[in-house]
Amino acid sequence: MTKRELGPTATGSTPREQRLAAAGRVAAGLLHEFRNVLSPIANTAFLLEQQAGDPARVRELAQRIAQLAQVHGRVMDRLRDFLRQDAERFPEGNVVDLAAAARETVLLCTTLAAAQPGGRIEFSCDAPEALPVLGDAHDLRTAAFELVLNAMEAQPAGGVIRVRTWPEGPLACLEVYNGGSPVPEGMAEVAFDPFISTKGEPDAGLGLSAAWGIARRHGGDLSLGTYVSGGAVVTLTLPRQLNVR
Repeated sequence: MTKRELGPTATGSTPREQRLAAAGRVAAGLLHEFRNVLSPIANTAFLLEQQAGDPARVRELAQRIAQLAQVHGRVMDRLRDFLRQDAERFPEGNVVDLAAAARETVLLCTTLAAAQPGGRIEFSCDAPEALPVLGDAHDLRTAAFELVLNAMEAQPAGGVIRVRTWPEGPLACLEVYNGGSPVPEGMAEVAFDPFISTKGEPDAGLGLSAAWGIARRHGGDLSLGTYVSGGAVVTLTLPRQLNVR
């Protein structure tokens, strides 16, 4: 597997050029995102003004504006998770079982997949052993969810998703495999940068970025690669909390 280097990995001959290229992609993505949200809100507000005498239509348009704000608020939440990369020092009492988070995520995503149109996805989870790590429980569950959701989006026609956790020396590892297409050449170097996606959804390309930011905040990392048999695999590694009673 190709492991993401610490920090931006945009193309460039020097670290400074790489950082500037990565920052440029983020800025371009933000400009595109703000344009996407401002235009429909402005258009809906114009219609709202024209329909002021129709209470039912006013309620409908107001709900539309609220929905737009909610969707794009999630975009900002994901981007915030990416940008907050500085490692935090969590209190000793903030122990999270990464294996339990993996099992909970698979149960949630199994229900989510069953309610969505498209091909059938087969889930499996191999996480029998407790894997304690220090951190924020909500953030780590969010990271696990983003990884599995990304695997689901990678195979809209259905397929296989395998989630497993295991200890590896001082590390706790969580791996998500999907049986879709292998990772395109060069994608592993930029996959965790914001707004890297071929999909057109407002928050496309931010799930892996958010998970990477959470990993870094917890002193860990993400890696992305292709299995020899095909399909893609992303692995979250975090410092394992040893000697937890």
